[in-house]
Amino acid sequence: YSGQWAEGKINGEGTLYLLDGTSVAGYWENGVYVGEKEKEEPTVLAEAEPKARSVKVWAVIIGVASYNHMPTLRYTDDDAYRMFAFLKSPEGGALPDRQIKLLIDEDATKERIVNAMRDVFAKAGPNDLVFLYYSGHGLKGSFLPIDFDGFNNRLEHQEINEILDESPAKYKLCIADACHSGSLLAMKSGSVKNVLESYYETLAQAEAGTALIMSSKSEETSLESSGLRQGVFSHFLIRGLKGEADEDKNKVVTIGELYNFLNNNVRKYTGNRQSPVIQGDYDQNMTVSVVRDE
Repeated sequence: YSGQWAEGKINGEGTLYLLDGTSVAGYWENGVYVGEKEKEEPTVLAEAEPKARSVKVWAVIIGVASYNHMPTLRYTDDDAYRMFAFLKSPEGGALPDRQIKLLIDEDATKERIVNAMRDVFAKAGPNDLVFLYYSGHGLKGSFLPIDFDGFNNRLEHQEINEILDESPAKYKLCIADACHSGSLLAMKSGSVKNVLESYYETLAQAEAGTALIMSSKSEETSLESSGLRQGVFSHFLIRGLKGEADEDKNKVVTIGELYNFLNNNVRKYTGNRQSPVIQGDYDQNMTVSVVRDE
């Protein structure tokens, strides 16, 4: 060895020569190699502002199609897979596996849904976003897991709200493509601030709050389309998030742009039989996705 020593051990910059003729140059700490560059001491900032990139998204994605006690749905499971794929993509946040849970058909029992929400959403930090996406049947005041038997195992909207409220996350987003999903909005006070969190740097000024985007009014039916091979709402939701909702072509999609895109296209496609709804005093300019260059 040729280099610096301290307290009888290799410490500092030096080169270690091995018996096979090779050598290792770099920095050492108490005899342990720490790399080609000197190990830097972490700098602690007393009141550092959280960076937008430090915001994490925690998601539970649910799709139920093959019911035993309700009519089978054709595309709700596919809709959930598409949302999952979007959230794994760069423009959707590129979520790592530990931050997203996918429950499809037989996995989407009430117990598993509730456990997944509690587990995933509890991991969120105070600057994070939790996101629930549900595609399946709904009755007034509830969503229907795979083990709904005609009476038992409804997933009540009130229970969903309670789980969202329990999460330490600052931002909470629920998007549902289900009949009667509009009634979930009635469970929230109209004065609640609704803000969507950006997955990227554009978000830092957001207020805390809960955003609720539903596929239809409570008295309407959420429609599926054999032509689209998807639920109509989810079809335009993914298209909007991927960039078609970017009205001003600035490479980001805001909540205002997304809702305008959904409202216009879903109503047009269904002949005004289905009208997406959004609630609250939300920030029209809050970013929900970024658009990749072709």
